[in-house]
Amino acid sequence: MNRECDLIIKNGNVYYNNKLQINNVVIDKGKIVEVKKNIKSFNPKQIINAKNKTIIPGIIDIHFHIRAPSFPERGTVESETKAAAKGGITTLFEMPISDPCMSNAKVLSDRKKHFSKSAIINFAFIPAIGKFNKSNLEGLIKNGAIAFKVFTISPPPNRKSEFDGLCFTKEEEILSALKHAKKSKLVTIFHAEDQNLLDYFKKEGVKFQKSNPAVHNATRPAITEAMAISKILSLNSIVKTKVHIAHVTSELSLDIISFFQKKGQDVTAETCPHYLFKTEKDVIKVGPFGKINPPIRSQYDQAQLWKALNNNTLCIVASDHASFSYKEKLKGKKNFLNAPPGAPSGELMLPLMLKAVSEKKITFDKLIKTMSINPAKRFNLFPKKGVIKKGSDADLVVLDMKETWIVNKNNLVSKGNRCAHLYYGDKIKGNIKTTIVNGKIVYDGNKFYKYSDMNLFVSPIKKK
Repeated sequence: MNRECDLIIKNGNVYYNNKLQINNVVIDKGKIVEVKKNIKSFNPKQIINAKNKTIIPGIIDIHFHIRAPSFPERGTVESETKAAAKGGITTLFEMPISDPCMSNAKVLSDRKKHFSKSAIINFAFIPAIGKFNKSNLEGLIKNGAIAFKVFTISPPPNRKSEFDGLCFTKEEEILSALKHAKKSKLVTIFHAEDQNLLDYFKKEGVKFQKSNPAVHNATRPAITEAMAISKILSLNSIVKTKVHIAHVTSELSLDIISFFQKKGQDVTAETCPHYLFKTEKDVIKVGPFGKINPPIRSQYDQAQLWKALNNNTLCIVASDHASFSYKEKLKGKKNFLNAPPGAPSGELMLPLMLKAVSEKKITFDKLIKTMSINPAKRFNLFPKKGVIKKGSDADLVVLDMKETWIVNKNNLVSKGNRCAHLYYGDKIKGNIKTTIVNGKIVYDGNKFYKYSDMNLFVSPIKKK
């Protein structure tokens, strides 16, 4: 008697056992139950014929900003998780910046409820470290924090409540944050820029017209990032906790990270599509729509980032998706520094990386490791997520590796689609046809689907 199952993806080129091979994936009750050639013993409720398509584990994007429930004009849980699904992301890690900042258990719990109503993909939360007391830390852990976030810069003007419990600028504060975070046994993620140097380089701005995008790198040069990373990792040589450096931009920072990795420190690092595919010249072309913190650097730095991905100094690619309204971005037309920092990169990250594979900048194997396997392993979700394997969650993406298309605002679904000027006109080779989350199709190239019976909140696997 044939075994009933929910879904079979058949005849696809499946990334299984660390290589692509023609195979079938059998899915039931949200799990992968078999990956095998012979599926005659199964009776599926639904079949996807993936002939000439490629099947990969769902992308885990560890750096995503929705900011819900605040600022719905920038994006909502519904709009931005749809954008993520369209980009092959099956799990996103939401950052703590909202109003109020997610730096205590109540705000985390409230945001979890809010996300659960509208999300169509898995989501995890990275709260701010908050107050250095036992009850606050335990409350965040109990509510399922996936990691903790620390900024080494001051809150932006008039945004103190969004950054409450997130910013620690002095060396003694960073040291205390590291010690406190170590008690959680979770990874601490750093936005690394040195506030003292940012204050010092402010004066460089007077040398530029206010509308000139070159003012950004002049006032936030690579040394501000590298100095902060050096402080963090030097201090952590005493503490010895798990550290992850977000959105690395420059060779100088890579050299420091590599030094501490070779010393045996438990430090990982990521970069983002805007740093891998764009340079300061692109920012000068698009003006405030290219403002991102830390800034997009030179072509030379970009080349070093690709090298660092290939030699494992960088082990994760994350989007740093940050959708803003068109009106907000236009504030930077006359004064570049007045534009909010960020770009809606989530739904473009995987397509851009597929393009990089076609251009031989990176191998397909490295793409899967940096966007699925490594994020799952670093944040203790593996092998539940990040891999196509019997018993793993059925988070999968069906790709057409040959399809070509050109980015424009009309083929993006993020609420920030009018702010993706960095990518307009980019010719992409490779596209997402179907995104499957917990065994259910949430995007099929034409429509999005939401299921009321799916638990989409993700927290670290509890070690036995």
